[in-house]
Amino acid sequence: MNGEQLVDHATRLLREHTDAGWVALRDDVVALATRAFRSSAPVRGHLPGGELWVASSVVVSQVRAALARVPDAGPLRIACTTTPDGRLDRLTVEVVALYGTPLVPLAGRVRTAAAEAVAATLGLATPPDHRVAVDVSVGDVTSDPRAL
Repeated sequence: MNGEQLVDHATRLLREHTDAGWVALRDDVVALATRAFRSSAPVRGHLPGGELWVASSVVVSQVRAALARVPDAGPLRIACTTTPDGRLDRLTVEVVALYGTPLVPLAGRVRTAAAEAVAATLGLATPPDHRVAVDVSVGDVTSDPRAL
């Protein structure tokens, strides 16, 4: 087949195409999209003129980025819990620690970085240490700094 014949063949195939193929696939595509969607609870924040709402996945993402800068630790799992009115109630952080790192001071640095990230994300003037519990656990230890 030369180029003109290929174009004619492709054109003929496209003209023969009907929406019946889409109808047959539609349910599968919608089911796949529904399974891929991850809902994210809204978290109430503050602006100078009122409130703002931030998706919890955004809060988690910002905390993850802040924890990536903490020396001798790396984020493994981060979850947040909200009150019925949408205020952040608890942040649970699981990290991997570099072998030999004193864990209590490390947990303090992780807690501080997480609280500062929450404050920046939600528009709070100060980190929410008094209002939001930040639970830190060490889920793994590694001797390889590249694993952090």
